Amino acid sequence: MKKYKTVYDYYRNAILDGYLKKNDALPSIRKACEQFQCSQTTIEHAYEQLVLDGYIEAIEKVGYRVRLEEAQIKLHRKMEEIPSLAQEDHYELDFRPRSVAIQANDVQMWKRYIRQAFELDIMNTYGDPQGEFALRQALSLYAYKNRGVMCRTSQVLVGPNYQTLLFVLCGMFDVPGIVGMEKPFHPQAQRVFESYGWEIREVDLSHENELEEIDVLYINSASTGEHKEPLKPSMRDHILAQAQIHDFLIIEDDYNGELTYRSRSRRAMFSYDTNDRVLYCGSFSRLLLPSVRISYVVLNEMWTQYYLSHKTEYGPMASKLEQIAFANYIADGHLDRHVRKLKRDYKEKSLCMEAALEKKGYTYYLNEAYLSYMVKLDVDPYTFHEKAKEAKVGMSEIEKGWVELSFASIEQDQIESAITLFDQIVKSCKEN
Repeated sequence: MKKYKTVYDYYRNAILDGYLKKNDALPSIRKACEQFQCSQTTIEHAYEQLVLDGYIEAIEKVGYRVRLEEAQIKLHRKMEEIPSLAQEDHYELDFRPRSVAIQANDVQMWKRYIRQAFELDIMNTYGDPQGEFALRQALSLYAYKNRGVMCRTSQVLVGPNYQTLLFVLCGMFDVPGIVGMEKPFHPQAQRVFESYGWEIREVDLSHENELEEIDVLYINSASTGEHKEPLKPSMRDHILAQAQIHDFLIIEDDYNGELTYRSRSRRAMFSYDTNDRVLYCGSFSRLLLPSVRISYVVLNEMWTQYYLSHKTEYGPMASKLEQIAFANYIADGHLDRHVRKLKRDYKEKSLCMEAALEKKGYTYYLNEAYLSYMVKLDVDPYTFHEKAKEAKVGMSEIEKGWVELSFASIEQDQIESAITLFDQIVKSCKEN
């Protein structure tokens, strides 16, 4: 633990536990240095953090005084008492595709850009409903460079997540219709379409007649078909031709499309559309910190004009603070460097997990976009999950005999032992 954090925690706990009360003085920086045997910089850092978090206040020519009143202290205590029902299960090993490995330097980098954004004068105004211009400009350049998506800044719409943006899109459509989706349906997209009264119809992209009656095709171009592979060029061209023939719109969800660490790099379907049929969606939750919620949609010409004519009817969606920070992060080249690093890391992790699964004799395939392997299992799902829970291992649900094992949040040197533990759980199910 960093030294300043020790000082911070000491005084924070003293305040919350009632040893220091409202208006009580904290030791001077010089005395605190003697007490904790540390530098002046350490004490100043700890005190500054206590001020920022509202525990103390700095009074000119007086020093530092406790700011919190008893009622506020009680509120702090209540907020820290997490009800047992709200606690997430703690797993020593987690194969679920819901998190990524986070490096300390990534967190520090993001904090730096957040602090810089706070210092800008524009932070005291409401945000642009369409998304901050600086970020839309950065995204339009990024999308062209990395995905071949050529668009104007006015075509970009920024939101906190893909589902929110999909709600906006569906609200722009006049009446509900029929949306075609591959099985299994994307649960968040399914919820949005059902909320607007759309009929969701399963489609097989290889069957031409299944695309005749739909009004919208929702497709994850980075993970399609039975084995969740990037969309093949021949299928892409077929879908674009069918969209023109049968007059339907395509919503391209390019989830993690730039993370091609095992397959060849490819351009998004949007970049091949010559008939204004595709709306492009991108997000960054698996590229940055999962808690940083920024996604975007590139509208085609028709829906750009519609949105701009109704723009005043919408309010800002994504955090202005995060948008400005992210715009500067992209402009300084950090996102491109970060993606290159992730490609190297995920390639090594995927090869490591593949070798471990091969060694244990499992049938599997890579879901590249979701940073995971689908593994064939012949076990009772309930028994499997009970055994996994006993071993403190997080597992996804078994779907039609397949379970998803994500390597995103597992350190590379732990992957082989993780698969060994997974194998032991599987074998224990078969012994019962």
